[in-house]
Amino acid sequence: MRLGDTKFFNLFALIAASTNADRTRDVWQVGPVAWTRQRTTHNGPDYSFQVEVHTLRHAGRRGWTLLAGHESWWDRAGKDAFRNGRWVHLAKGARADVLKWLAEQEGSLEP
Repeated sequence: MRLGDTKFFNLFALIAASTNADRTRDVWQVGPVAWTRQRTTHNGPDYSFQVEVHTLRHAGRRGWTLLAGHESWWDRAGKDAFRNGRWVHLAKGARADVLKWLAEQEGSLEP
């Protein structure tokens, strides 16, 4: 798995869903990682969009900060998104540490 590949985003979504199942919290904790979700939306006569950004912060000696976003745009009909993208940015720390934490979370998801 690499940051930003399909496996990463699938695992990211599973961890988010299992730790904030009803999606009512915008701030929560997953072990040593503080998780924040921010959402911006716009609804206009010709188009609408939503940008949701998750910030994960792991404090400590080998701390890291990860930003992950999902952006969707719809036309007036609003049936199908004409733009639907995901991105990830490591703002601080080492990729290997983030991937190690994700692998640990994946292990805890399995029965």
